[in-house]
Amino acid sequence: MTEPAARPTGTAAMTEVFDAVYRGESPFGERPPWDTGGPQPAFVILEEAGLISGAVLDSGCGSGENALYLAARGHFVTGLDLAPTAISIARDRARERGLDATFDVADALDLSGYEGRFDTVVDCGLAHTFGPDQLRAYAAELHRVCRPGALVHVLSISDRGSAVMQARLAEAIEGIPAGPPDDDSAPHGPHRSADDLAKGFADGWTVESLTDTTMHGLLPSASEPFDMPAWLGRFRRV
Repeated sequence: MTEPAARPTGTAAMTEVFDAVYRGESPFGERPPWDTGGPQPAFVILEEAGLISGAVLDSGCGSGENALYLAARGHFVTGLDLAPTAISIARDRARERGLDATFDVADALDLSGYEGRFDTVVDCGLAHTFGPDQLRAYAAELHRVCRPGALVHVLSISDRGSAVMQARLAEAIEGIPAGPPDDDSAPHGPHRSADDLAKGFADGWTVESLTDTTMHGLLPSASEPFDMPAWLGRFRRV
């Protein structure tokens, strides 16, 4: 008798889930709600303020819009993501726009081979997918690949932002609930509190700022993004 194929777990499962989203094989439709067609405004402001410099890592780069914006501004950028399809899309966009940026498949919880390479990290929507232990492990990996004094900018959807996104997706996609599950202990979409982020980057980092901001999302069939409440954390490697 043929044994049923084992379902992937852990990193393999996350790769499968996110790659399907980028292939357009999810309830979100042709593209993810975080692929808004342009850079996050928070990162534009940071770049204009001179807070992005040196060798830049876009951690969890997705289809590359933030990395490509920074490359167009003259930065040397490496974009890493777990989903091969996302990396393929990012490479195609870089080629189409004539931009010099490096995109590779990598697990943010194991950044072997990138030790001591980066001066700035931007993270849009990756840190908020990790639980407390994973977030600390992620911060430790970033510490390993960053040079002393490097800055990490984390744009993370907040509790309020997660509720806004859930409600907006429920309006646009049949079968998605409008709110969290009845059991408050059950997970209901990625989000992190400011305190969660500070605790995650407690070891080897200085918290320079944690501020209220917004991040862009995009609904299926919409042409313009909408704003969701978010946190913007700035952490300096010690």
